[in-house]
Amino acid sequence: MDVCVALVAGTLLLRVPAPVQLQWTHSVERVALVETYHAMSSGLRLQEVRGRGLGAGIALPPQTRWTGDGWWVFEPEATTLPALQLANAGSSAGYRLCWHGGCAALAALPGAFDQPLVLRAC
Repeated sequence: MDVCVALVAGTLLLRVPAPVQLQWTHSVERVALVETYHAMSSGLRLQEVRGRGLGAGIALPPQTRWTGDGWWVFEPEATTLPALQLANAGSSAGYRLCWHGGCAALAALPGAFDQPLVLRAC
């Protein structure tokens, strides 16, 4: 399955092969975060969460491990979302989506600047 990125209003902007990594920076703490999602018929499954630093609202579960290069990593309990909505506005517009073979800045997609976006399995 693939992952589709669309405007909340429904216009498809991007379709890429799964798994994907959603990369972003915490808007207050400026901490780099990476979430890995797999596409399933039931939705997007959050497979792994990585971060480079701690900050407000970031609570790490007991199974978190630290890598030698300063990142923390954990695999959350099985969580499948029918869709993932992103504000993609103002200070939170720094989302990047990466997949095998490429990456795209979501705010740079045609029609996406300052518009809420939704990611879903397709």
